[in-house]
Amino acid sequence: MQRIASPKFGLLGLSTLCLLPGITQAGGPSPEHYLKNSPMVLEIRYCECQATEPGQAPTELRPAFLEQSRLLEVDVDPDGKGFVSSPEMTLDFELRALPESPGDFMLSFAGNYVAGQQNSTSTGEVLLKDDQWLNLFGSEHVRENSTQYGDVAVRLISGDLQAR
Repeated sequence: MQRIASPKFGLLGLSTLCLLPGITQAGGPSPEHYLKNSPMVLEIRYCECQATEPGQAPTELRPAFLEQSRLLEVDVDPDGKGFVSSPEMTLDFELRALPESPGDFMLSFAGNYVAGQQNSTSTGEVLLKDDQWLNLFGSEHVRENSTQYGDVAVRLISGDLQAR
């Protein structure tokens, strides 16, 4: 029986495969895969203060809320799903672009915010416009002569965190 390939070609092929372990071993995704840049950033602000004035639209945040609130920023994964947390707040979300309306997104979310003795939990789906704040959820507790608030607002902006 005649050999199709000579031993030289077999040895050359084996040497090449040993020198290129990426070809011979099917590894998992690299760390760069998980840290890849995203063109969108979701900003989350939360505070033990009032986000909007009574009767105003949920997109009209009070300047005091923007100044006093804590800020979390997270790159949005290309599949639109994400989770972000801090000691006081957690938010699980899914973002879907609306092809018929560029710059508009549907945000499905489940969130929890603990502010002092208050606990506010919410789930829902809202329309989120690019670069526009939206008061997502919160709480209002009236005690004696004072009212305590705890609000969470979100905004979607273009760019990525590593470029800032």
